[in-house]
Amino acid sequence: MLKRKKKRYREHYCKVCGRIRRNEKFSGKGHAAHICKDCAKKPTEQQAEEIALTRIYRVYRYMNLSRGNRQMLERYSHDRRERVREAAREALETFEK
Repeated sequence: MLKRKKKRYREHYCKVCGRIRRNEKFSGKGHAAHICKDCAKKPTEQQAEEIALTRIYRVYRYMNLSRGNRQMLERYSHDRRERVREAAREALETFEK
């Protein structure tokens, strides 16, 4: 059997918008912070909300909910931001079925 190498991206992942973007789309500190230039222009409150929503939506990639992900969703289900609360509760309901 041939072993295949894991595909390595030449780009970086933005943890706010959840996209893989080219190096030119990141500032000097943006590479380490994993925040692209477009998302860095947004207010910090909006960035935090989008990071939370991205983390919640990434849970749908898995068939089963791990203990850590369940705790994260339960923590987000009591968040003060309505969009985050609703998304977390919806994800918990989806995995309970």
